[in-house]
Formats: sequence, structure tokens, C-alpha cells
Amino acid sequence: MKRTILLAGVVCLVRGGLAADTFTVTTTADSGAGSLREALTSAQNCSGGPHTIAFDVPAGALTGGVAVFAPATPLPAITCSGTVVDGQTQTANQGNTNDVTLGAGGTVGTGGDGAVGTGDETALPQLNGPEVEIDGSALTGAVLTVQASDVTIRGVSVHGGGDFSGLGLNSGNIDVVSGTGVTIEQNVLGASAASYTNPGGPAQTQNNLIRITGGSGITIQNNLLGFTRWRSILMFSPAADITIQSNEFNGSFDGVDFSSPGIGPLGTVTVAGNLFHDFVDNGAGSTVFAIFYTQEGGSSAILDNTFERAGNGLLFDARRPVLVQHNVIRDGAAGIGVVAPAVPTMPITISENSISNNAGLGIDLLPAGVTPNDIGDGDSGANGLQNFPIIATVEHLGPQGGSTRVVGTLNSTASTTFHLEFFANGACSSFPREFLEGETFIGTTPVTTDGSGIASFDVTFPVVTPAGTRISATATDPAGNTSEFSQRIIFSISPTSGPAEGGTPITVSGTNFADPTAITFDAVAASVTFVDDQQLTTTSPALAPGTVHDVTAQTAANIGVLEKGWVVDFLDVPDSHQFHAFVTTLVSNGITVGVGGGNYGVDQPTLRQQMAVFILKAKHGLCYTPPPCQGVFADVPCSSSFAPWIEAMAAEGITGGCGNNNFCPTNPVRRDQMAVFLLKGEHGSSYTPPQCQGVFGDVTCPSTFADWIEQLSAEQITGGCGNGNYCPLSNNTRGQMAVFITKTLQLQ
Repeated sequence: MKRTILLAGVVCLVRGGLAADTFTVTTTADSGAGSLREALTSAQNCSGGPHTIAFDVPAGALTGGVAVFAPATPLPAITCSGTVVDGQTQTANQGNTNDVTLGAGGTVGTGGDGAVGTGDETALPQLNGPEVEIDGSALTGAVLTVQASDVTIRGVSVHGGGDFSGLGLNSGNIDVVSGTGVTIEQNVLGASAASYTNPGGPAQTQNNLIRITGGSGITIQNNLLGFTRWRSILMFSPAADITIQSNEFNGSFDGVDFSSPGIGPLGTVTVAGNLFHDFVDNGAGSTVFAIFYTQEGGSSAILDNTFERAGNGLLFDARRPVLVQHNVIRDGAAGIGVVAPAVPTMPITISENSISNNAGLGIDLLPAGVTPNDIGDGDSGANGLQNFPIIATVEHLGPQGGSTRVVGTLNSTASTTFHLEFFANGACSSFPREFLEGETFIGTTPVTTDGSGIASFDVTFPVVTPAGTRISATATDPAGNTSEFSQRIIFSISPTSGPAEGGTPITVSGTNFADPTAITFDAVAASVTFVDDQQLTTTSPALAPGTVHDVTAQTAANIGVLEKGWVVDFLDVPDSHQFHAFVTTLVSNGITVGVGGGNYGVDQPTLRQQMAVFILKAKHGLCYTPPPCQGVFADVPCSSSFAPWIEAMAAEGITGGCGNNNFCPTNPVRRDQMAVFLLKGEHGSSYTPPQCQGVFGDVTCPSTFADWIEQLSAEQITGGCGNGNYCPLSNNTRGQMAVFITKTLQLQ
């Protein structure tokens, strides 16, 4: 038998005649009987506990099926052990009125299965959307504060909290100050319960969704976190044994931030089975990370997570040993970065992950850029700047029951056994000179260096890899320090272009060079001076104007190719031309080859059909092939070589054509049209620029193209055509197009 009685304004449930511990919220009012504030106040009386705060707000008081609370002043802290704030009781009491699903479409690895994550092994929990929402937009601190052990916060939406006083951090949804065994589960943090979108407003533009300043045994699981311009989870001071698992981080600035060195140790931290995706710039010029790690003490494991379009991926400054294993890290600005801090370096062990299609390095032992190997590996820094293996040859042995044979060497610390891991990457390089990552783990082998620090390997894996598959490898020392991925031995040359007559002095940078090392521009040999194992000098040979050449470096043991590494100047774009650097970049990335006869056509107009190819190649890379033509536009027959590109650009929502079911393929692209093409190519078809402010004298504000033109200028892609004008109706030349494409899509 259950009876409801009213004692001192607090609703208590009585079972079997004994005082119970449930305080039921029955109104969205900010105070008074049945309010959330009164329930939290009552739960601060720790006698008779543990307490549960339940919800039974009647349908007439709901907003869109959600009980929305908007406290005007800080809510009472949770101070009694065992307290449960259970938003799911609103559903139990009132029925399911909110059919939004948490974690829809999110997938992660299984965790602890001994296999590399694939990103599609296990769906994130499918949960009914919260029917309890706490909007802290009016507050200056945290919305909910935990100061007790064994506390659970479940099934609520919390967003909009304000600044944590004295810390200089805009923050504030859930603040865990102290306590052991705290669990935060099945919540939506940073978004409203019904919409799952950023509610907006000044107080919402920056907040740390969960801040941990103390306690131990903290579990954060099965939540949706994001839609924030600051951090989702911030570890700010000593805490121990934290588990973050099976959450979805969506649209965050930073995901998990362990950013308080010197304050104290965190103990064991496990981040497992989460989905981090679609991270955003906070507008403050800061770098975006899925995981940012600087905390000291203890150890950490980052296991079986999926990171997709998650900013600069994971950054560690090696203040504690961390195992990064079985994760998927793809489509971001970078993969994993490791910094050498001022304190003694701890190893970051990077093992059996799938790392692919990131704009930067898959593994980067900072400072940024590939770290050349050094003879005997005597240097120091992030992860000891562990040398990576050099792969000499790869054999793909048969499509049926086949295998992959990899031969190479490791030059590192003498008389030491290393753990080598090998990875397969697609045969196509998205951009000509991109560095290798590690898309598919294929196996391991141990190697032991001799007294000179040299170890050879010749290993065959029972894995079928198609011809042309690019193989990479890492080396991990006995302490757990993992290297960057293996790379070609030639990294870059400077300069990257010169006149047809040749004679340009060139510096060649790379690794594992020997004396002698041969340099060729395609089949044309060049003279070489050996400087050291990381640098050569050479001189460009005479080559036809307006041509592009692979540059190959070859020693007795190794060979490396810098694809499209040298561009011979076009006759109409000499080195002194204002667009020279941009034309060279565009051509070296395989976007265009010029108009023939050694000319680029720098002053010719860019045609709409050409624009389709330029944008899609620059956006998707060399591996992209548009779908077959379907005959979408009346004036673009499928017999045209441009037809598939035109239809693909239309399918991506970059343009709908020129009207009346036509595309006008041979019309020049005007400068106002170019602004729309570029920004939709960069940001996606749903992108809407900010409202115009009247920046250019010849661009009426408001008008059809004004917003797009001014945003192009705001992104510093163009400053207009001079004298405060943009020249919107002028044709966009091929030279101008080279500048716009290179800057907008950040070609290197």
C-alpha cells in the first residue's frame, strides 16, 4: 500500500507505515510546495535517506510534453549520500510524451574485445528523450551541484548555467565538487530536452557541461553532451577513478578536457565506447579537441571510441601514461598529438587504432609536422621522439587466400626490442603529398635492434590487401612510447616551382637519406649534394613550361616519391605574378592542368562547368569520382565530360543551376555567384551566412548575394576588387579562382 502525505510542505511517500525518502516534484514553479527547489532543500536533511527526487508534473503544466524548470537563483546543492535525481519518473508517472531518441545513429566499438574499433560495432543506447528540463540561463553558477557520495543524476536535460565565480570560466551545468560513487547517466547536457538543439542566448554560448573538482569513483555514461561553445566535461582539480563511457558528444568545442596541471592527480581515468563527432569552433580562435589531456598522476585508457570530424582529435602532453587503443579517429583536422611537457615524460601508447582521412598527421609527436628519424634515436621530446619504421617494399600476394609481405628497417636505440604494428591505407591518396595514417590494422611483429641500433624486418600477414594499398607502421619501445606512422623518405622540397630553363636551387627535406641519394624529376635526373640524413640540396632540371612532376629520392635501401612535387612555371604566370603561389598550389593538388601550350589561362574567365570540377576536386580530393550522369539539366548532355561533375555539385546543394532546368555550363562564373559556390562547398548546403552589414560600396545590403559576399570577405578569402568595392557582376578569372579555391578549402 502506498500513501501520499504532506509534511511541512514536502511531499513524502510512505510505504508500510515507515517514513520514506522520495520527494516528488509536482509543479514547475520556482518555489513552494511541490517545486524542484523545495525537493532539493528537503533532500539536504540526511536523516531517513537515501533520498529520491521524483517528478510527476501534470500534463497541463508541461511545455511540449516536457516539465521545464527555470530557476531564478541557484538551486540547493545535493549534500546527502545516496540522493537520486530521477527525471525518468516523469515518464513513468505521466506516460511517454516525448518521443525524441538519445544516441540515434551513434555507433562505437564494443570495448575490450581485443579488436580494432570499426565505428559500427555497437549502437549507443537508444533512450527516450528527457521529459524534465532545467534551464539555468538565469544563473551565475552551476545548475546542479554535487557535494555527496553515491549520488545519481538521471534522465534530465540541463543547460544554460553561468560562470563559476572566481575561476574565469564560463560554465555551468553539473558541478561535482566532492563525493565517491557519483553517477551521471542518460541525460541531455547542453541542449533542451525536446529540441536537442542549442537553446541559444548569451548564457548558453559558453558552458562546461560537467565540471569535476573533486571526488572519486565518478561514472558518466549514456548521456548526450554537446551543442556547447566550451567544454563538455572539464576535470579541474584532484579527483580519482573516473569512467566516461557510452556517451555521445555532439557539436562540442572540446569533448573531455583534463586541463589543470599541477593541481593534483586524477587517479585512473577510462574513456571507453563513446562517440565524439561534429565539433565546432568556439569563435574565440582556440583549437578544438575531442580530448585534451594535461593532468598528472595515475594512468588513463582511451578505448573503443569513435572520433568523427572531432576537431584536432586527441592531444596529450604526456604527464601520465595513457593507453590509446581500438579507437576510430577519422575526418578530423588531426588525429593524435603528443606534447613533451616540462615534467618528466610519460609514455602515450597508441595501439591498434583505425586512424584515417584527417587533414593533419594521424600521429604527431609535436611540434607539428613529421619528425624525421635520427640515427640511433638519441633525441628527446614527446614520446621520446621514437623513430618510426621505414618500409622498403610491399608485396600483395594473391586475391584468394592471399597475404601481404612487408620488408623494411627500424633505426632506433641499440640492443632493444620494439613492438611494430602495421596498417593498410587505400591505394588512392586524396591529396598528392598527404602523409600516411593507419586506416586498417593488419598485424604486429617484434624486432630487436643490433648494437648499431638497426633491425630489419620481413614479415608476411595473412591479410589480403589490393595492389597499390599503402602500408604504414609504428614502433613502440619497451616503456610504451609509440612513434609516428612511417612515411616516405622525402617529406618536402623548397621551393616547389621554378622556370622552365631549370637551375633553381632546391632544399630537399626528409629522413633516412644516405650518401649517395639520387633525385629525379619524373625520369629526369638532377645533381645532388648530401647534407645529412635529413637534408639534401639539388638543382631543378630544364623541363617543359606548365608541367607537373613527381620528385623521387632513392638510396641503396629505400625509395620515396613526392607526388606532383615540382611545378614548372606557366608562361603566363611567372614567379613575379600576383597569383603565382595560388596557381602553383592549385595545379600541384591536381585540380587543373592549365589551358595548354604552357599557359594557365590566368586572365580567362572561369566557366560554370569548370567550377564544378574545381570545387569538388578541392573539397573531396583526388580519390573522388562523381556518380554517373543522369541527365538532370536540359543543357548538359551526358556526353559532356563535365556532366557528372555538374550533377554532383547540384546534388550536394552547392547550386541549383541557372533556372528553367538549365545549368548554363559555358557561362562565366560571376564574382557574386562564386561567393555562394565557395561557401556552400566549404560549409555545406545548409549553411546560411550572417546578415550583411554593408561592407562594400557596390554591393547593396540587403540583396541576394550580399550576405555571401561579406562572409567571403570576413573569412579573409577576398578583400574585394579595390577602392571599397567587390565588383559582384564581373567575371571571376581563372587566376582569381585559384586564390579563392586555395584559401576557402585550405589547400597546401
